[in-house]
Amino acid sequence: GALEEVMRDPQIKARLADTKATQEVKAMDEFYQMLNNKPDRAFYGYEDVRKAAENGAIGTLMVTDELFRAADVQTRRKYIRLVEDAKATNADVLVFSSLHVSGEQLQQLTGVAAILNFPLILDSDTEYSSAEESDQKESFDEELCM
Repeated sequence: GALEEVMRDPQIKARLADTKATQEVKAMDEFYQMLNNKPDRAFYGYEDVRKAAENGAIGTLMVTDELFRAADVQTRRKYIRLVEDAKATNADVLVFSSLHVSGEQLQQLTGVAAILNFPLILDSDTEYSSAEESDQKESFDEELCM
């Protein structure tokens, strides 16, 4: 009962909201740094993020709340499935408020983005693989050419 009373306090609610907003801003900053310095570890757009989730590569998944409120039921379901897949591999999932600056920034990047635990690259076959597998494939391809 006491905890419930404390959680109703407007000052406590404001502090919790600030904490969430701070976490979102920090995640967006980390995403942009990764995108600039290690682009094979920062994905955005549904298809790229989905493939990263399929490979268990997501460390932090960022999704706007607008995608969960989409009028189209299939759209909502695919993002719920994406979140569930990411959580299944112990990814941190952040749902950004579209009313906050960080949520607006994420919405400009299609509304979904991920910071990966390890690099993934797009092969010419449009399949994702880890950078390590790609290096092995390249050395194998070089041996075939010799």
